[in-house]
Amino acid sequence: MKRLLVVLLLLLLMGCKKNEASVIVSENVLLENTIYETKVYHFKTNKPGSKVVIIGGIHGDEIAGYSAAEQLIEDNFFTGEVLLIPRANILATKLNLRYPGSNNKGEYEGIIYSDLNRSLPGDTTGTMTQQMAAAFTLLITEFDPIYIIDLHESLRSYKDQNPRIGDSLIYSNKESAWIALQVLEHFNETYLEAGDVVFRLDNSAPSGSFNQYFGSLGYITLTIETNRQLSLTKRISQQLDLVKSFFHIIQS
Repeated sequence: MKRLLVVLLLLLLMGCKKNEASVIVSENVLLENTIYETKVYHFKTNKPGSKVVIIGGIHGDEIAGYSAAEQLIEDNFFTGEVLLIPRANILATKLNLRYPGSNNKGEYEGIIYSDLNRSLPGDTTGTMTQQMAAAFTLLITEFDPIYIIDLHESLRSYKDQNPRIGDSLIYSNKESAWIALQVLEHFNETYLEAGDVVFRLDNSAPSGSFNQYFGSLGYITLTIETNRQLSLTKRISQQLDLVKSFFHIIQS
Protein backbone atom coordinates (compact mmCIF):
# COMPACT_ATOMS: atom_id res chain seq x y z
CA MET A 1 0.00 0.00 0.00
CA LYS A 2 2.80 2.42 0.94
CA ARG A 3 4.61 1.53 -2.27
CA LEU A 4 1.48 2.27 -4.30
CA LEU A 5 1.10 5.67 -2.61
CA VAL A 6 4.73 6.53 -3.40
CA VAL A 7 4.20 5.60 -7.07
CA LEU A 8 1.01 7.69 -7.27
CA LEU A 9 2.80 10.66 -5.68
CA LEU A 10 5.66 10.40 -8.16
CA LEU A 11 3.20 10.26 -11.07
CA LEU A 12 1.38 13.32 -9.70
CA LEU A 13 4.62 15.29 -9.37
CA MET A 14 5.66 14.32 -12.89
CA GLY A 15 2.28 15.48 -14.18
CA CYS A 16 2.60 18.83 -12.39
CA LYS A 17 6.03 19.41 -13.90
CA LYS A 18 4.76 18.44 -17.33
CA ASN A 19 1.85 20.89 -17.11
CA GLU A 20 3.89 23.65 -15.48
CA ALA A 21 3.70 26.95 -17.34
CA SER A 22 6.89 27.94 -19.14
CA VAL A 23 7.85 30.73 -21.47
CA ILE A 24 10.80 31.39 -23.76
CA VAL A 25 11.62 35.09 -24.10
CA SER A 26 13.83 36.47 -26.85
CA GLU A 27 14.81 40.08 -27.50
CA ASN A 28 15.32 41.88 -30.77
CA VAL A 29 15.90 45.47 -31.81
CA LEU A 30 13.92 47.48 -34.34
CA LEU A 31 15.40 50.50 -36.16
CA GLU A 32 18.82 49.36 -35.00
CA ASN A 33 21.74 51.81 -34.84
CA THR A 34 19.49 54.86 -34.97
CA ILE A 35 18.14 57.20 -32.29
CA TYR A 36 14.80 55.41 -32.82
CA GLU A 37 16.22 51.98 -31.87
CA THR A 38 13.76 50.16 -29.60
CA LYS A 39 13.49 46.72 -28.04
CA VAL A 40 11.02 44.08 -29.14
CA TYR A 41 10.25 41.08 -26.90
CA HIS A 42 8.99 37.76 -28.23
CA PHE A 43 7.26 35.47 -25.71
CA LYS A 44 6.64 31.87 -26.67
CA THR A 45 4.62 30.03 -24.02
CA ASN A 46 3.65 26.39 -23.63
CA LYS A 47 0.03 27.41 -23.03
CA PRO A 48 -2.38 27.10 -25.97
CA GLY A 49 -3.31 30.46 -27.43
CA SER A 50 -3.19 32.84 -30.35
CA LYS A 51 -0.55 35.24 -31.59
CA VAL A 52 -0.90 38.66 -29.94
CA VAL A 53 0.93 41.95 -30.46
CA ILE A 54 1.02 44.45 -27.57
CA ILE A 55 2.42 47.89 -28.33
CA GLY A 56 2.98 50.90 -26.08
CA GLY A 57 4.70 54.25 -26.34
CA ILE A 58 3.40 55.24 -29.76
CA HIS A 59 2.74 58.63 -28.19
CA GLY A 60 5.65 59.57 -25.94
CA ASP A 61 3.67 61.58 -23.38
CA GLU A 62 1.24 58.74 -22.62
CA ILE A 63 3.29 57.37 -19.77
CA ALA A 64 0.92 54.74 -18.39
CA GLY A 65 0.80 52.93 -21.73
CA TYR A 66 4.52 52.30 -22.07
CA SER A 67 4.95 51.82 -18.30
CA ALA A 68 2.32 49.07 -18.33
CA ALA A 69 3.96 47.53 -21.40
CA GLU A 70 7.31 47.44 -19.58
CA GLN A 71 5.65 45.83 -16.55
CA LEU A 72 4.35 43.11 -18.87
CA ILE A 73 7.95 42.03 -19.52
CA GLU A 74 8.00 40.71 -15.94
CA ASP A 75 4.41 39.49 -15.69
CA ASN A 76 3.63 35.90 -16.58
CA PHE A 77 -0.01 35.58 -17.59
CA PHE A 78 0.52 35.36 -21.36
CA THR A 79 -0.76 32.44 -23.39
CA GLY A 80 0.16 31.49 -26.93
CA GLU A 81 2.74 33.74 -28.56
CA VAL A 82 3.17 37.44 -27.78
CA LEU A 83 5.18 40.16 -29.51
CA LEU A 84 5.65 43.05 -27.06
CA ILE A 85 6.93 46.50 -28.11
CA PRO A 86 6.98 48.63 -24.94
CA ARG A 87 8.31 51.92 -26.37
CA ALA A 88 7.50 52.11 -30.06
CA ASN A 89 8.30 55.81 -30.40
CA ILE A 90 11.26 55.73 -28.05
CA LEU A 91 12.60 59.20 -28.85
CA ALA A 92 9.16 60.66 -28.09
CA THR A 93 9.07 58.82 -24.74
CA LYS A 94 12.49 60.24 -23.82
CA LEU A 95 11.29 63.75 -24.69
CA ASN A 96 7.90 63.17 -23.01
CA LEU A 97 6.18 64.51 -26.12
CA ARG A 98 3.40 63.09 -28.28
CA TYR A 99 5.99 62.95 -31.06
CA PRO A 100 9.39 64.67 -31.45
CA GLY A 101 8.85 68.34 -32.21
CA SER A 102 5.15 68.31 -31.32
CA ASN A 103 5.83 71.41 -29.21
CA ASN A 104 7.69 73.10 -32.09
CA LYS A 105 5.56 72.67 -35.25
CA GLY A 106 6.96 69.17 -35.67
CA GLU A 107 10.62 70.17 -35.79
CA TYR A 108 13.23 68.56 -33.56
CA GLU A 109 16.99 68.92 -34.18
CA GLY A 110 16.39 69.93 -37.80
CA ILE A 111 14.07 67.03 -38.65
CA ILE A 112 10.32 67.38 -39.19
CA TYR A 113 8.20 64.71 -37.47
CA SER A 114 4.48 64.04 -37.33
CA ASP A 115 2.08 61.85 -35.37
CA LEU A 116 3.17 58.19 -35.68
CA ASN A 117 -0.40 57.10 -34.96
CA ARG A 118 -1.65 58.91 -38.07
CA SER A 119 1.05 57.61 -40.39
CA LEU A 120 0.35 53.94 -41.08
CA PRO A 121 1.11 52.01 -43.21
CA GLY A 122 4.06 54.34 -43.65
CA ASP A 123 6.56 54.71 -46.47
CA THR A 124 10.14 53.40 -46.52
CA THR A 125 11.23 56.39 -48.63
CA GLY A 126 9.08 59.02 -46.91
CA THR A 127 9.57 61.25 -43.87
CA MET A 128 11.26 59.89 -40.77
CA THR A 129 7.87 59.28 -39.15
CA GLN A 130 6.63 57.45 -42.26
CA GLN A 131 9.77 55.29 -42.28
CA MET A 132 9.18 54.40 -38.63
CA ALA A 133 5.54 53.56 -39.38
CA ALA A 134 6.65 51.34 -42.28
CA ALA A 135 9.07 49.46 -39.99
CA PHE A 136 6.31 48.73 -37.45
CA THR A 137 3.87 47.76 -40.20
CA LEU A 138 6.36 45.25 -41.61
CA LEU A 139 7.23 43.84 -38.17
CA ILE A 140 3.60 43.26 -37.23
CA THR A 141 2.46 41.88 -40.59
CA GLU A 142 5.41 39.45 -40.67
CA PHE A 143 4.49 38.23 -37.17
CA ASP A 144 0.90 37.88 -38.45
CA PRO A 145 -1.03 38.01 -35.16
CA ILE A 146 -4.72 37.41 -34.58
CA TYR A 147 -4.92 40.24 -32.03
CA ILE A 148 -3.26 43.64 -31.57
CA ILE A 149 -3.50 45.64 -28.33
CA ASP A 150 -2.44 49.29 -28.47
CA LEU A 151 -1.85 51.04 -25.13
CA HIS A 152 -2.78 54.74 -25.09
CA GLU A 153 -4.01 57.54 -22.84
CA SER A 154 -6.29 60.53 -23.27
CA LEU A 155 -6.16 63.93 -21.57
CA ARG A 156 -9.59 63.43 -20.00
CA SER A 157 -12.48 60.99 -19.63
CA TYR A 158 -15.44 60.75 -21.98
CA LYS A 159 -17.50 61.64 -18.89
CA ASP A 160 -15.76 64.96 -18.16
CA GLN A 161 -17.31 68.34 -18.83
CA ASN A 162 -14.92 68.83 -21.74
CA PRO A 163 -14.89 65.19 -22.83
CA ARG A 164 -12.10 63.28 -24.52
CA ILE A 165 -11.79 59.54 -25.08
CA GLY A 166 -10.30 58.45 -21.75
CA ASP A 167 -11.92 55.42 -20.07
CA SER A 168 -12.58 53.83 -23.45
CA LEU A 169 -11.71 50.73 -25.47
CA ILE A 170 -11.52 51.50 -29.18
CA TYR A 171 -12.29 49.07 -32.01
CA SER A 172 -12.68 49.50 -35.77
CA ASN A 173 -14.22 46.31 -37.20
CA LYS A 174 -17.00 43.89 -36.26
CA GLU A 175 -14.72 41.14 -34.96
CA SER A 176 -12.89 43.62 -32.74
CA ALA A 177 -16.20 45.01 -31.44
CA TRP A 178 -17.31 41.59 -30.17
CA ILE A 179 -14.03 40.92 -28.35
CA ALA A 180 -13.92 44.49 -26.99
CA LEU A 181 -17.44 44.12 -25.57
CA GLN A 182 -16.48 40.93 -23.72
CA VAL A 183 -13.22 42.44 -22.43
CA LEU A 184 -15.04 45.49 -21.08
CA GLU A 185 -17.74 43.42 -19.41
CA HIS A 186 -15.08 41.36 -17.64
CA PHE A 187 -12.99 44.41 -16.69
CA ASN A 188 -15.94 46.47 -15.44
CA GLU A 189 -17.28 43.56 -13.38
CA THR A 190 -13.92 42.32 -12.05
CA TYR A 191 -11.57 45.28 -11.65
CA LEU A 192 -13.68 48.44 -11.44
CA GLU A 193 -13.41 50.12 -8.03
CA ALA A 194 -15.84 52.41 -6.21
CA GLY A 195 -15.87 55.83 -7.86
CA ASP A 196 -14.27 54.61 -11.08
CA VAL A 197 -15.78 55.60 -14.41
CA VAL A 198 -17.23 52.63 -16.27
CA PHE A 199 -15.12 51.96 -19.37
CA ARG A 200 -17.07 52.20 -22.64
CA LEU A 201 -16.74 51.03 -26.23
CA ASP A 202 -15.63 53.55 -28.86
CA ASN A 203 -15.25 53.17 -32.62
CA SER A 204 -13.55 56.47 -33.48
CA ALA A 205 -10.16 55.08 -34.57
CA PRO A 206 -8.59 57.85 -36.68
CA SER A 207 -7.26 57.33 -40.19
CA GLY A 208 -3.64 56.19 -40.24
CA SER A 209 -3.75 54.85 -36.69
CA PHE A 210 -2.60 51.36 -35.77
CA ASN A 211 -6.20 50.50 -34.87
CA GLN A 212 -7.74 51.77 -38.10
CA TYR A 213 -5.05 50.40 -40.42
CA PHE A 214 -4.74 46.91 -38.98
CA GLY A 215 -8.49 46.77 -38.37
CA SER A 216 -9.01 47.46 -42.08
CA LEU A 217 -6.87 44.38 -42.83
CA GLY A 218 -9.08 42.20 -40.61
CA TYR A 219 -6.91 42.03 -37.50
CA ILE A 220 -8.73 42.17 -34.17
CA THR A 221 -7.33 45.41 -32.82
CA LEU A 222 -8.11 47.06 -29.47
CA THR A 223 -6.86 50.43 -28.25
CA ILE A 224 -6.91 51.10 -24.51
CA GLU A 225 -7.42 54.76 -23.57
CA THR A 226 -6.98 55.59 -19.88
CA ASN A 227 -7.67 59.02 -18.36
CA ARG A 228 -4.59 61.14 -17.62
CA GLN A 229 -6.44 63.07 -14.91
CA LEU A 230 -6.04 59.99 -12.68
CA SER A 231 -2.86 59.10 -10.83
CA LEU A 232 -0.14 57.32 -12.82
CA THR A 233 -0.36 54.29 -10.50
CA LYS A 234 -4.10 54.01 -11.12
CA ARG A 235 -3.73 54.32 -14.88
CA ILE A 236 -1.00 51.68 -15.09
CA SER A 237 -3.16 49.36 -13.00
CA GLN A 238 -6.11 49.89 -15.35
CA GLN A 239 -3.95 49.21 -18.41
CA LEU A 240 -2.66 45.95 -16.92
CA ASP A 241 -6.11 44.84 -15.74
CA LEU A 242 -7.58 45.43 -19.19
CA VAL A 243 -4.80 43.30 -20.71
CA LYS A 244 -5.54 40.60 -18.11
CA SER A 245 -9.22 40.78 -19.01
CA PHE A 246 -8.30 40.39 -22.68
CA PHE A 247 -6.30 37.22 -22.03
CA HIS A 248 -9.09 35.89 -19.82
CA ILE A 249 -11.58 36.34 -22.69
CA ILE A 250 -9.47 34.76 -25.43
CA GLN A 251 -8.76 31.77 -23.15
CA SER A 252 -12.46 31.24 -22.38
